[in-house]
Amino acid sequence: MATALTGWRLPESVESQIEALTPRDRMLLVGLILFVVALGTGGFWYLLHHELQDKAIRVRAAKETYAHVTALETQYKEADARFASQKDRLEQYSKQPVSAWAEDLAKKHELDLAAVSEKSTEQVGDITQTRYTVEIKRAPQEALFRFLRDLETSGFPARVDTANFKVVTVHGKEKAMDLTLEILVLSLGQAP
Repeated sequence: MATALTGWRLPESVESQIEALTPRDRMLLVGLILFVVALGTGGFWYLLHHELQDKAIRVRAAKETYAHVTALETQYKEADARFASQKDRLEQYSKQPVSAWAEDLAKKHELDLAAVSEKSTEQVGDITQTRYTVEIKRAPQEALFRFLRDLETSGFPARVDTANFKVVTVHGKEKAMDLTLEILVLSLGQAP
């Protein structure tokens, strides 16, 4: 017990104290040493296990963040491609004035266009959003609804924000409608 397996020796004072112990006390000392070693090993394992769990949580969080960023990148690329195709559409209609477009639609449905006036303009990035008011007076209901359908489906970069209908009586019996539209028209470039 006095010499270690590797050739390392205990100091003589410690060796003499160990030899002075009874066999029972030696067993208790060995048990105490084994208990301290087991306790140290368990504590070291607990610290390492806790540290590994903490790192595993960080790795999972980083993987989730990476997956989220990858998904956002895919969405961004899809949105950018859609925006590029819509930009081409905006360029296609950039030379056509809104009043001429509305007048052509009104003529197609035999409606009398009373007024087309610009209300406001707002710049959002590369896109200019312009609000117009379109007024049609004393028109048949069916022709108005066809006009609205064509206005929304024509491909021109415009959409109806509000539509106000008013039923009016023409020549005593005949009923017609007045229509006031607020439309939003998108275009490329800077606001005037």
